[in-house]
Amino acid sequence: MNIIPVIICGGAGTRLWPVSREAFPKPLLKLADGQSLLQKTFLRAARVASTNEVLIVTNRETYFLTKDECDELDTDVSRLGFVLEPAARNTAAAIGAAAEVIREAHGPDAIMLVMPADQLIEKEQAFADAVQHAAHGAAKGRIVTFGIRPTAPETGYGYIEFESRSLPGMESIHKVERFIEKPELGVAKELVGTGRHLWNAGMFCFTAQTMLDELQKHAPNVIEPTLAAVRDARRSTSDDGFSVELDAAQFRTAQDISIDYAVMERSNNVNVVPCDLGWNDIGSWLAISELTSPDE
Repeated sequence: MNIIPVIICGGAGTRLWPVSREAFPKPLLKLADGQSLLQKTFLRAARVASTNEVLIVTNRETYFLTKDECDELDTDVSRLGFVLEPAARNTAAAIGAAAEVIREAHGPDAIMLVMPADQLIEKEQAFADAVQHAAHGAAKGRIVTFGIRPTAPETGYGYIEFESRSLPGMESIHKVERFIEKPELGVAKELVGTGRHLWNAGMFCFTAQTMLDELQKHAPNVIEPTLAAVRDARRSTSDDGFSVELDAAQFRTAQDISIDYAVMERSNNVNVVPCDLGWNDIGSWLAISELTSPDE
């Protein structure tokens, strides 16, 4: 299967301020081992990319910072692409732009693995296995999300409720019944106790055409300006990569909405792979402190 990882690298830089900020977002934060969150995500993407190509969506202003982070690493990625946003329009527009760029280059059936740049995953083999299950569903026209088996009644994450039986012929993929906003503690305890609720990891797998069709159906105010921005983009290519700088006038008119609200909560074609990945979205300084043992 033709799997192309897409890394969404952006953010307002507020959750880990003042180390992260608008001009230096959280994915660029170096951890104790000297690697940034973006670098860890890029390495993870490189391991599952079937075409040795990775696409990164980021702000035009952080392009060189982002590219330098990736260039420092020794990987098998032979083609690194960038979709450069002239303004932040949230994840629906970012993913829509990536889908159109990939459709143009690889055709409508190319499988996209969408990954935020600011998450940690400790269990690399479990992640690779989950990607293969998700890609199998994506190849059949499904939107597949990754749901993390909860280890505690966490109130800082959204939850996914899923059907107990798996899809026919797809043992590890389940139909999503509903998405649940970040709950209060009492509700979170109830959700964890059912065994049918997962943390929403914000990672997705689908073909380029499947996502373009779903955005056209559920969020035309996102995809139509975004397609125009790709059409009128400034493009450059080199031996080892390319960049697509989206047209600012078109892209700024795209609706500012997340992919969760634009598609995932509206579509009846959303499914989930339950998994245990050693996942952490590094959403606070407390989460950072828990990564290493304290000194004296």
